[in-house]
Amino acid sequence: MNQVKEKYISYLDKKIGEYNRICEIYKAEDRKDEADFEKIKANICDIFKTLFIRDTKELEGKELSVSNNKNLYTNFLLRFDTIPANWKLSLAKAIAYGDVKKQVIEETKLAVAKELKEQFISILN
Repeated sequence: MNQVKEKYISYLDKKIGEYNRICEIYKAEDRKDEADFEKIKANICDIFKTLFIRDTKELEGKELSVSNNKNLYTNFLLRFDTIPANWKLSLAKAIAYGDVKKQVIEETKLAVAKELKEQFISILN
């Protein structure tokens, strides 16, 4: 578990730093909209990092068999369905009302969540 935890947290930290760095560059170039999207991406990474740390912390010090270890990851993977559920609803509403800005925001959040899930699965394998 520790190796997966370390790799995934390291990946998340790297992504958060990257998005924040790009955000600052965009701010310096007076590109507020682009900076806001990078901040959204960083925030999504931070949400999943916080949840992952909490999920793994609950198991610290407990004797884990391979099956229990996999259950932890199965439960965490479910978060990639439950958390974005509201974003999908918001996206549908934005499309229905022609709110392009909200649509792009929700699509960005969903894309980042998908990327984080794919990376997590990659680390597990």
